[in-house]
Amino acid sequence: MSHEGFRFDDYYLWNSFWTSLNGGYIDMNYQWAFEQFWGKGAKPERIVLPKEDFDYLVERLQEPPDPAIVERIKNLMNRKAPWDDDYDD
Repeated sequence: MSHEGFRFDDYYLWNSFWTSLNGGYIDMNYQWAFEQFWGKGAKPERIVLPKEDFDYLVERLQEPPDPAIVERIKNLMNRKAPWDDDYDD
């Protein structure tokens, strides 16, 4: 969108103008939606882990998953959904 000759009294273009400015409108809208859900002035939760706990978390994330759990998840994902027409149960 070219901003050359843009007039702020042209209300039809306001949305296009604000969304074209580096996505700033999206960030403003996200803050509004966050506060609408959690309440005015709410801040995102921050989780702080001690170094030992963080290192343990990273170790666990880098370990390969348990094959038995992987197989159970595969079976679960391959089941038909209850709202499918050919659901047998």
